[in-house]
Amino acid sequence: MSTRPDGRTALELRSLALSQAVLSRQDGSAKFSFGNLSVLASVTGPAEVRIRNELVDRAALEINVIPLRGAVGPPSKSQETLLLSLLTPLILLSLHPRSLIQLTVQTLSAPTTAFSTPFSSDPSTHPPPPPPSARPRGTGTGAGEKAAMINASMLALVDAAVECRGMLLAAAVAFVEGEDGREVVVLDPTPKEEELASSSHVFAFSFGVGVGGVEGECVGVDSVGSFSVEDLFEAQDLAAEATRSIMAFVRRSIESRYGAEPAVQRSKPSDEMDVEA
Repeated sequence: MSTRPDGRTALELRSLALSQAVLSRQDGSAKFSFGNLSVLASVTGPAEVRIRNELVDRAALEINVIPLRGAVGPPSKSQETLLLSLLTPLILLSLHPRSLIQLTVQTLSAPTTAFSTPFSSDPSTHPPPPPPSARPRGTGTGAGEKAAMINASMLALVDAAVECRGMLLAAAVAFVEGEDGREVVVLDPTPKEEELASSSHVFAFSFGVGVGGVEGECVGVDSVGSFSVEDLFEAQDLAAEATRSIMAFVRRSIESRYGAEPAVQRSKPSDEMDVEA
């Protein structure tokens, strides 16, 4: 696959965008975008917690995923569970016992799943069914959307100054049919590509001292579809390189907002200067 419908190559990310402190009444917030796919996350806390949810040795972490339209359902609950499993080991919850950290996440662009598509009971309005190989799997949340949610959540925690062991960033990968009929791996798939993909994957990597360093460590995988072990490792290698690119973008964005502190050259003591003279 030389060029995709949106003009990208198979190994190219969509344009990245990041905005922090976009909500004035929250302790921290961030909006992260892959192209036209945007996710907004906000953080409140550490704050007072209800007695029934109080933990004596650490803060309670509550995550709410709100769909763009409609009521909260299984797709949102599944994504809440995924975020909770990835963020809990990374946040230093023990620094704030008997308190609550609340994270709210919402997709700002069109839903990417068949579950969110309006349905009519009138048979005349139904399009002809696609072939079995091209039917959407209906997983609730697309891989690209999941990756954007993970990134927005982490950056909202950073904006709220919540202490963490490192940074958590994610990228999506999918296997689609190429022009020659063979499967090819594509980075950051669009919703249309995900519908036609044989498998889609989300890889989350942590960065920081002791939790992955500058190269990143894979701490979470969410896969859907049919694939081999070789496919999984190929997708992981591609996602690892992509998350390092996202990490570099995030670093530049935060430095441009707060300003990078220039290196200060140490001046010699007066007695050393006299000896040299």
